[in-house]
Amino acid sequence: MAETVWDTAERRDGAILEWLTDTARNLKAVVGIGFAEAAPPHFYNSYALAGPSGELLGVVRKRRTEFNIFRTGDGSRVLDTPLGRIGIGICADNHYADMPVLFRRECVDLVLMPHAWPVPIRTAKLVSDEEIRTTDELVRGYAQFYSRTLGVPTVFANQTGPISRGWPGILGRLMNPDIFGYAGRSAISDSDASLVAQGGMEEDVVVGTVVLDPSRKKWAAPKTYGGWLHPGSFIFRRLILPIGIASSKIKYATSRERKRKAAQTARSGSTGRK
Repeated sequence: MAETVWDTAERRDGAILEWLTDTARNLKAVVGIGFAEAAPPHFYNSYALAGPSGELLGVVRKRRTEFNIFRTGDGSRVLDTPLGRIGIGICADNHYADMPVLFRRECVDLVLMPHAWPVPIRTAKLVSDEEIRTTDELVRGYAQFYSRTLGVPTVFANQTGPISRGWPGILGRLMNPDIFGYAGRSAISDSDASLVAQGGMEEDVVVGTVVLDPSRKKWAAPKTYGGWLHPGSFIFRRLILPIGIASSKIKYATSRERKRKAAQTARSGSTGRK
């Protein structure tokens, strides 16, 4: 899986961000895209925004990332745009208690949350109907959760469909594609936490109108669970996940293939296989 992602990675001067800036200019809009960023000697899980004049407004890198594939993200998670200050949380970053605190401190006007959120979709030995229902409710309401916390509009864009087989490490063994899938349920929540639009579990287009009103901003401190924003298995979070992260970081740091492909992007802008 890591090699496949590295094969699609590009530097910021590559074709992906060229397409992004051209599209934003043609639409005269703020447009965003997620991409595998090559920044030799490393790779990052990144999200970029471009403005209506075709300018690159900035790139945000995921911090709680897929550590066997990407390096821990650095830099700001807030970008200044013609629409205001947009806070960008990439997938897992949104599930830790420090993210809404950061958005509050940075006075964001809108939150954008690109996700690839795998959830249980079928019952199994360790997955009950109740867990499936509870997780689905969490996914459905996550945009509104952030809007209630901060008083700003939130856009939750989530992947749909089956997850890939062959995930590496401990998490890969736990994430059975016959039981887990991407949740979908992309949503737009207004600054008063009203649900403006929501998609289903299949691929969809979600459109809505929100109010960017500074007077609606607030801070409703969310309940936290050991640094997370929602409940979860203590054993998984305190034992399995840290072990998985540590082993993944070692694998990434020592990967000769990663170093080779990063060096290749330094020369050509991409690894050459699309």
